Parts: sequence; C-alpha cells; structure tokens
Amino acid sequence: MKNALLLLALCYAILASAQTTGKAYAKLSPRTQIYLDAIRRGDSKSAIQHDYVYKRTTQGICISALIRVTPTISEADLEALGVHVGTRAGLIWTAQVPLVNVEAFTQLPGIDYIQLDEPVSMTLDSARRTTRVDSVHAGIGLPHPYTGKGVVVGIVDVGFDYTHPTVYDTSGTNYRISRVWEMKTPGIPPSGFNYGNEMTDSFTIQSQQTDNPGATHGTHVMGIAAGSGFGSTDTSSALYRGMAFESELVLVGIMPDSNQWQGTGMSDFLDGINYVFTYAASVGKPAVVNLSWGTPVGPRDGTSLFSEGCDALTGAGKIFVVAAGNEGESAIHLQKTFSATDTVVKTFATFDPYLNVKKLWLDFWGDPGKTFCLQVSLHHGTEIASTGYVCLDNNLHSFSLPGTNHDSLHVQIVTSTSEFNGKPRIYLTLYNRATTDSVLLSVRSTDGRVDCWDGYVTNGEGYGGPLSSYGYPWATQGDTNYVTSDIVSTRSAISAGAYSAKVEYTSISHHSYNFLGYTTLGALVPFSSHGPTTDGRIVPDITAPGLCVVSSVNSFCADVRPGGVDYVDVVSSWLDLSQNRQYYWAQFSGTSMATPCTSGIIALMLEANPGLYPDQIKRILTQTAILDTFTGTLPASGLNTWGHGKINAYGAVIAASLSTGVGEVPGNTLSVSLYPNPGNGLYTLSYQAAREAALTVDVYDISGRLVYNTEWNTTADKNTTTIDLSKNSAGMYMVRVASGDHQSMIKVAVGK
Repeated sequence: MKNALLLLALCYAILASAQTTGKAYAKLSPRTQIYLDAIRRGDSKSAIQHDYVYKRTTQGICISALIRVTPTISEADLEALGVHVGTRAGLIWTAQVPLVNVEAFTQLPGIDYIQLDEPVSMTLDSARRTTRVDSVHAGIGLPHPYTGKGVVVGIVDVGFDYTHPTVYDTSGTNYRISRVWEMKTPGIPPSGFNYGNEMTDSFTIQSQQTDNPGATHGTHVMGIAAGSGFGSTDTSSALYRGMAFESELVLVGIMPDSNQWQGTGMSDFLDGINYVFTYAASVGKPAVVNLSWGTPVGPRDGTSLFSEGCDALTGAGKIFVVAAGNEGESAIHLQKTFSATDTVVKTFATFDPYLNVKKLWLDFWGDPGKTFCLQVSLHHGTEIASTGYVCLDNNLHSFSLPGTNHDSLHVQIVTSTSEFNGKPRIYLTLYNRATTDSVLLSVRSTDGRVDCWDGYVTNGEGYGGPLSSYGYPWATQGDTNYVTSDIVSTRSAISAGAYSAKVEYTSISHHSYNFLGYTTLGALVPFSSHGPTTDGRIVPDITAPGLCVVSSVNSFCADVRPGGVDYVDVVSSWLDLSQNRQYYWAQFSGTSMATPCTSGIIALMLEANPGLYPDQIKRILTQTAILDTFTGTLPASGLNTWGHGKINAYGAVIAASLSTGVGEVPGNTLSVSLYPNPGNGLYTLSYQAAREAALTVDVYDISGRLVYNTEWNTTADKNTTTIDLSKNSAGMYMVRVASGDHQSMIKVAVGK
C-alpha cells in the first residue's frame, strides 16, 4: 500500500509540475480521483468500477461526466479521445468518456473541473381537491377550464408503462406520449447524443411497452402530474386523474434493469432536462420537467456543476421542479463552528441496516479560505486504530484499519483546499467488511464552519445511517437540518416538500390501512426534508400532497401485480379487453409524489401564461399559498419545513393569467382597486369608468366556491361600491370583477 501511495503522490507531483510549466489540467472531483487511483493501482482501464455511471454508446462503453470548460477548450482534442459532448449548458457540458481514455481525458487543457457521475436515488383523488386543482379543471371564475393543454410535461425517471390507459386522453382515444428517450437502451440516439434509444411515434413507443419492467416509480409520478385517469373505477375517469391531464408527455428513462451495471447520475438529469426543453421549443410550447430524485453529496449552495448547468437551461416557459427529499427524520447532517478554544467535534458514522453491504459516503465542506482536518478511527470503548488527522493537501489517502475481530475498515479520503465554489472539502468513503467496532469521525479546526452529510446510493435507492453520539458526552449527535438534496439548492429549481392530504386507504383486497400512528391529516409529513441551503435560502419552496397519493403503476412490474411485494398498495384495477391486460392504480408516499403534484400545477400555470420564468413561478406560488392551522402564520421569507405553505392551484392559475413581467402579479385589468386589504370583512371597490357599464362582482374562497355575488351598474365617472364579507370565515378570497371580455382578479384577506 505504501508503494501505491508513493506512486499516487508522484502522479500528483507530476500534475503540479505540469501546471507550473504552463499546462493547466482540470481539477478533479473526489470520485474522479478515486476512479483514477483504482486504475493506477493495477485495475484494467476498461474495467467497470463500482459506484459509477456507465453507458453503452455508439463509441462503446463510456463513463458519464459533468465538466466545466474554459473558452480555450478544443473540441478536436475531445474527439481525438472519442469523448462525445451531449448537453452544452453554458460552461457546463455533459460528456461520455471511453473507459480506456479516462486518464488522458483528465489531462486535456481547456477543462476547469471534471466530475465523473455519482449515482443518484429516487426520492389522485384527494390531492386534486386539497390543492384546489378541481376548481381549475372546472374553470370556476376563470376565462375557461385549465387542463394543461398546449404544455409539455417532461418526466425524467424510471419504470414507465407506455401502454397504461392514463396516457391516453379522457376518452381513451388519443395517445398523449409524443417522445421517449430510453437512455440505457441500445438503439438510435436523439440528435446531438451518442447513447440510448429515442422513439418518436406512438406505434413504436407502445410496442416497447416499458423502459424497465422492474420499476414503477416513473408511471406513478407521470400519472400524478399528467394522467388522464382513463380506466379508473368511476365512469367519468376523474377519480385518479392527474393535474395536467390534457398536457403533452415527453418521457426520459434514466435507469436500466437492476441487474445491469449502468446506473444513473447527474449528467443524465441535465441531458434529460435539455432533451425535453429542446423538443418543446421545436413545437412552440412551454415545458415543465419533473425530477423526483436526489443525491446525498454536494455543497447544497447552488454552485455545483449540475446547478450551474440547470440554471443555464431554464428560462421563460422552461421550468424545472425537484423533490425536497425524504430525509426529514434522518440525522445525516452535522454542523460545527470552530474557534480558538473549541477546536474539535466528534461523531460516529453508522451504516444503513437495510443495505446488505456496509458502505457509506461522507462529504465535509468548510468555509472559503478556512482549513480543517479529519481523522477516522475504529472505536471499541477506546480508539483502537486510526488514520491520524488528514488535512487539506489536495491528495487522496487510502487506509485499512484493523478491527478487534481481525477484519478491517477500508477508508479513502480525498481532500481539496478549494473546490469549484472556493470551499475546502474532504470526501470520505467507508467500506466495513465485517468489523464490529464503531466508526468515529473527528474534525479539527480553529476557525470557520464545517458541514457534513452522509449517504450511499446503489441501484437507484438511497441509504444512510444517522450520525450518532452513541451516548458519549464528548460526541455530537447528527441533526435533520440542511438535509434537502444538493439539487434542491439550484437557484432556478422549484422544490416541493410533502404534507398529508390523505392518511388512509382501502386496498384492492378490501383491507383498510392508515398512517394515523405516523401523522395526522393536513400535517407536514415527518419524512419531508428540511432546509435551508448552506448559503441561507429557504427550501423547499412549497409543499404538496405526498402521503398516500394514488396514481397509475407499471403493469409490467411484478411488484404491483397479485403476489408482488407492493400489491398491498394497489387500490384499483381495470381490464383492457382489447389487450386482455390488467392495469393498476396504487398509493405511494414521498416527496417523489409531492413533486409531480407541483409540476402538474405549474403546467396549468404555463397554459395560462406560457412565458413565465422560474422566478415568477416561485413568486406566484409564494403569494397564493394556502395557510391553515397546520402551517400557522408563516414569515414572509417562509420556513425550512413548509416553504411558503401548501400549493394553491386555483390562486396560482389566476395570478399566472394576470402576470405580465418577472415577478409581477398586477392587481387588475379594469382599473379596479379594493381597500382596505387586508380588512375585517367590509371592503370598498373603486372603478374609474369611461362610459356606463354593467359589472358582475363575484367572490370565491380558496377552494373555488362562490361566496358572494352582485351586479354593479357604473357610470362614466369614479364609482364605488361595498362588499360585505363580514359573515365569512377568516382567510384568503379572490374577488372577480367582470365586464364583457374584460375582468379583474384581486386577492383579499379577511381577518377577524
């Protein structure tokens, strides 16, 4: 091992020397350095290493990467190594690198940072009602019903059923999937890419049946966002209808079967988002892309390569929505602010008991310009073996710590004095073969703050154990703050947490189940991840139904068929006699479900106003959010649990239809004003008219129910009238003043 370490140190010395002589090589992410270390220690350059993301491409088997380039990048140099560039999002590019050329690729000039993909993980009856979508679908007080027509809804996921009746329209006649890109299936790639199989006609898509018969996550997510509900048990097909049920669907399958080695990572996400936006632009439609996935590593400050690339792709009519995460009860985070008199923090790393191997990643980030050191020890009442303190030296360090039962803990530590965001970082991997000793982490510094997170991903599933004190007074317990995924910190992303719109269901086998021992109806679901971002922004942005949400599932997945492990979650089925095939709807929970609720509602907003920017969407969702006894009164900045409250489709669509500029939601289009607002029930409407007119005044509550109506005949002058809402309960209402084709919508607060 000493010889391997000397060889690695020599390699870094050569790189450093090259940089001083004019060759500026790319900075490498921790997992990129670990990959290179494996092949330098004798592993074949073409070998498949664990915990990386690969693709079968037109160039052969490649490893996926995100890179940040400089203006001096030479695409000819990339082509000479067989490197194929997919998405170009500003300075952030996705790349497919042939395995035999990874090391040479890291030495090309013109690249600032290289990040080989790290695996990532997955994170409607009552849902439509509690989010006020039913009022939008009915067109109450609106120019017409909004159903997602004219909007592209993109789902980046795994486990799609291309034949499910919910992907047809409500009559079961018209097929709504326009494009499918299966990233891990050999075939004809989309234009500009060199991997996967694109399908562009309904016959080919339906003949393919599914991207992955071992998964159903994507079908469930798709049904919530945009399923038509056709085939569900009621005659109107509305029981399990999604939010934007007349939208156009574009699906991106990102995972192979679980028995394959390819996995999925951040470059897949960026390519998928770009693919959806590119198609939508080609047909002149706005688009919203849903991602119900996350990653356990990253700085969580909006500076990662993915975040930078995503910010470059989004814009007017190009909206990205992401799940907050399901770590709200997981103490996977630790934070420490050091001083000259408080220099050490200790905690124990634990392994997830549901994972059949003891593997863990830990990611430590410090303040810019500061430094810190890390030590890993085996502990059995006392420290029995240790790495010693490893400080920030821009190197990779490997250790094998012998335990009390004569087995070892394998440790790899990668340090960086300054990552892509200028922050110091230590990345740690643990592999505990069979030792029974505890793993103690010690961080030392005299100044600045250090944040740490743990986690591990395999086969699209996330795992992680809490950071624990094990009852020792000198050790520190982990916490549940800052546990939203790094993707959530993307500034242009709309992030969704979860509340419980439903807490019980009856299975197709007529057994009743409930979550009443876990949470209550209307409450924030405990698993919903909490912010903030490490740069102090409130996340999630909004909450949506995420518990016991019923939607379509993949009929080709054995797990949801009779005898399958998830059949207990199935609530309804329908036999399609034309295909002699049984289709299913099932309940699942997670911010994975809250996210497509949000995406579908944003599709309704884009139907009302196709040019909305991400900042406008956020502002509208904030201004119109539902507050109740569970959310309480929220500060203007929001809370890192609820965001700005519960999503309100009705208010959001009204505001979207009136929005004219970035972040602007004007009060009216008829020169109507209302005061005082907020008030205690009695309000004055004022209208400056150029001629006599007959106006209609309607007031709706946030559910879309009409609570007040009157006719108002005005003259060619300044007119006033009184609205009496004093007998109505406190809350938010929408006042609609209409005359012919013109209308004004004003949100009014009634207090008591």
